[in-house]
Amino acid sequence: MLSLTIKDDLIKQRQINLIKSMQTKAEISLNPYRYHLSNEARKRLRWMYILYHEQDGNVSKASNKIGVSRQWLSSLKNIYEKNNKDPRSLEPESKAPRNTDKRNRITKAVEDKIISIRDEYGWGKDKISAHLENSFNIKTHPNTVNKYLHLHKKINAKLSLKNTMAMKNKKEREISLKAKFRPPKDIKDLAPGVLVEKDMKYVIKLGPDNSFNERSSFWYQQTCIDSFTRIRAMELTKDFESRTTSVALEKALERIPFSVACINVDNGSENRGSFSKHLQEKNIFQFFSNSATPTDNPRVERSHLSDEIEFYGRGNLYNNFEEQQKALVEWEYIYNHIRPHQALGQMTPMAFYELWKKNPKEAIMITEKWQNYLKKQSRRLATARRIKRRDQIEALMKFIDAKVNDKKSLEKAKLQLINCQLCSMAWTYSLSFQRKLESRLVRRNNTPCHSSESWNPDWFVKIILLVIPAKAGIQIGS
Repeated sequence: MLSLTIKDDLIKQRQINLIKSMQTKAEISLNPYRYHLSNEARKRLRWMYILYHEQDGNVSKASNKIGVSRQWLSSLKNIYEKNNKDPRSLEPESKAPRNTDKRNRITKAVEDKIISIRDEYGWGKDKISAHLENSFNIKTHPNTVNKYLHLHKKINAKLSLKNTMAMKNKKEREISLKAKFRPPKDIKDLAPGVLVEKDMKYVIKLGPDNSFNERSSFWYQQTCIDSFTRIRAMELTKDFESRTTSVALEKALERIPFSVACINVDNGSENRGSFSKHLQEKNIFQFFSNSATPTDNPRVERSHLSDEIEFYGRGNLYNNFEEQQKALVEWEYIYNHIRPHQALGQMTPMAFYELWKKNPKEAIMITEKWQNYLKKQSRRLATARRIKRRDQIEALMKFIDAKVNDKKSLEKAKLQLINCQLCSMAWTYSLSFQRKLESRLVRRNNTPCHSSESWNPDWFVKIILLVIPAKAGIQIGS
């Protein structure tokens, strides 16, 4: 027979387990974003779970089961519902006094003592507080010391630079529509105009000057693309100053047939200063991609690849700014009204936008189908990379085994290892060498080269036989 103490302990433990289980259920169903809550707020969240999920919203029954008054539970329910069932609204009010004017302050003598110690030793709040108590028997909290150091401007900016920058960034966030992080994934395919991606592309000038200069050798294509409909607006500029970019953005947004709420840009200088001020005036929220991360702006980057292959690579490069601008306007019309897009179910961006105005659900189904296809392709490519990597490791292990154990199959293993290296490296080197040669021909002859439309297999063979072995440190016998 179990003693009464053991029975009481088991009953108590069972009750605790039931409470923990209920609290876990409440957190999962009523706090899906996992907000950090105090113990009191978690207890109240458990009450809301009993009220909504066990008593079907009946306050009287829920209060009887919980053991609190009906009026108290009803007031919590009203607060919870007025805040759209945000679990953070269940936090208890702060017990700190609202008015501290009558609180006892330190005397002028103690204040002067704090400042004199700071000037003499340069100590921080903790050391000053300890020194006052040890040497003068004056008890003063470190936070009080820090407050008077701030009042007398005795805080060293270099020592508190991190806190200063954090406060500065906080104030900027409070007064401006700007965030130095990439946009959330949920808004990319939400609706037209919710997110526009903006980027700049270098457009090479054709002319007699063979000298290369970033300012004089290029024009600058400012591209805006709606993340949902893929509608694009492009402007050509002669420089990439922020003022010029803001004017180009204003012209581009006039051609987009809906208002824009957010815009995502990279960290270039053209997207700051006057450009940011212009966005603030237009009440457009500005996101910034992570540094050196073009995948944070994927759709405008992919559209620039289409520009390179389907527009500039087909001879649409001119040595006159007006002609280049005119050709760009024609290409924008083709891109928005004629060119089918795989991501839009082979519809044009404008046709997709018209479909969204008539039947939004059908348009969203098309985007979801494309996203599912991308996920499937991503898994397939990841599997292919793992298989390729496994084959490379197997070839390497065969070579190591043959080399260490002096086996006769060393030459065969060596050739397999070389083939694995060539498969992964030759394609990259051959394409890069061919593009370098084409760019030299373009600058020398002042005419676009069309050989990029088809890849030359002779380059692949030459890279395998000559370049890759030297790069990899492999000697191949004649």
